[in-house]
Amino acid sequence: MTHYAPVNESIRLGVTSDLSDETRSALAAFCRRNGFPHIYYEILDPLLTRSKLILALAETERPWPPKGIGSLTIEAVGIAFIGSEGRASLTPVICDLKHSTNIGLASALTKHLLEALLEHKVTTAGYLVRQDDRALEQAGMSRSDLLAATEFGEYAEYAAPPQKILDTLGLSRTRLGDILAAAFEPIDLDRLSTYHFALTVGLAPYLVDDIRYSPLLPGLIDIVADLPPGGVPPGTPGPTMTIPGVEEE
Repeated sequence: MTHYAPVNESIRLGVTSDLSDETRSALAAFCRRNGFPHIYYEILDPLLTRSKLILALAETERPWPPKGIGSLTIEAVGIAFIGSEGRASLTPVICDLKHSTNIGLASALTKHLLEALLEHKVTTAGYLVRQDDRALEQAGMSRSDLLAATEFGEYAEYAAPPQKILDTLGLSRTRLGDILAAAFEPIDLDRLSTYHFALTVGLAPYLVDDIRYSPLLPGLIDIVADLPPGGVPPGTPGPTMTIPGVEEE
């Protein structure tokens, strides 16, 4: 048990794709508090109005009044974008700075998000990374045939079925209360720590608006510029990628 365990007992976890005004306000405040307000206004808010985003949220409520703008505080968020062929692109769980080492909260939210993807019949869930990633391999993911590119570099998807990720990380066999208390088997704790902290570090350059140095792209498809010439695999037409807000050539 960690010192976060009693704190986590007061946090409510949930998954939604339909955000209330209170939740939108809380999400904007979360981004502002943690130093990346542009993420909400330039990316999340536009995407929420026209894309299939699934958000796993960790929230606390003020004692009174219990409703209205300012009534919710978001402590952490994880996001999945469901695309074609049942593929989901993930954004790592982003925790408030006061939860920066709260492995129990990050793991519990990961469990909620992956279980929600199972209910949505998602076939694979993964991340776009710029180089081979041992942390994702240890989470049961492997490199797929999906490639994407920004103006700064090419990215490959590491993905696996949601259930396989849950099983490999030990989240399917651990009770939620034990997860929030970080009461894992040692091997699971090591694997989860490597998984979450590697993703957090990989996403950090993107959050501070310096995508050129980002080894990981969040699962928000608007930031993907184009597919490599020639498609995937080489010599075949590339898969169609519909990018909200970007006209096809």
